Amino acid sequence: MKHFFLTLLTVVICTGVNAQYTGDSLYYLRPFDTMTVRFDPGVGQILFDHYLAPGQTLFGTASFYGLSLEDAYQLNPALRSSYKPGDKVRVAVPRVAIRPAPAADSLAWFLPVYYQMGRGETYFGLHKRILQLENDAHLRSLNPELDPERMQPNQRVAIGYLKLDGIPKAWQGDIVDPYVRRNRGLRELWELRTAGKKMKQANGKAAWTKKGDPGKWMALHRTAPINSLIEIEDPRSRKTIYARVVGRIPEQVNDRNVIVVVSPLLVKAFGVRDKHFYVRTRHF
Repeated sequence: MKHFFLTLLTVVICTGVNAQYTGDSLYYLRPFDTMTVRFDPGVGQILFDHYLAPGQTLFGTASFYGLSLEDAYQLNPALRSSYKPGDKVRVAVPRVAIRPAPAADSLAWFLPVYYQMGRGETYFGLHKRILQLENDAHLRSLNPELDPERMQPNQRVAIGYLKLDGIPKAWQGDIVDPYVRRNRGLRELWELRTAGKKMKQANGKAAWTKKGDPGKWMALHRTAPINSLIEIEDPRSRKTIYARVVGRIPEQVNDRNVIVVVSPLLVKAFGVRDKHFYVRTRHF
């Protein structure tokens, strides 16, 4: 009997991970599928990769997970032009949709949800920051042999169950990062001003300062024209923020490896804590 359940578990896991499609033409998720999710700091969401099955549409897939079509485009910009069966669609899975246990009277209507640990992630961070649980009791019950001190990248941790009939729209929050949304005005101005122009690009360190208006997107740069706009991309968080150049970098404070100094609002947007962090910049 034990061998039977181990074999069945192996089949379920392999089916969920290796299947070319998620669901089929009638169902977006099936009882024998397995959902493996991860956390994306760039959008601040728990994400699942849904692979379109023949007969599935992007609109229908988004609706099944409680998302609008625009939400789907925000998470999958490459799909705006076209998509086909087998294409990956990133969808957000709200924490409230992940239940600690399936309903006892309808076990067949739930599928297991696993979390795939990312590089540098910890067990404490998983249950406190990512899943935002009061304690780890149900994680321990789902993973009795788990050693919190020996977590590895790509390790899968059972975190709960998802109902097969989809996610209510009311459960989904804002898909676009609030700072990226707040920065949209400068992004649109940047696109208007830079259309057809050749950009100057640089990779290097960014520093930050506590000085300046905490509510404005501001940056110091060595050569970009004062009052011009600059594009700053943080590869770690995968966010791109636009700022207005308000001055020059003080030579006595920062070494030549620092290519931009950002204001407190950009620090919050990128979620950085280190004094220096790596960025890519563009300006004209």
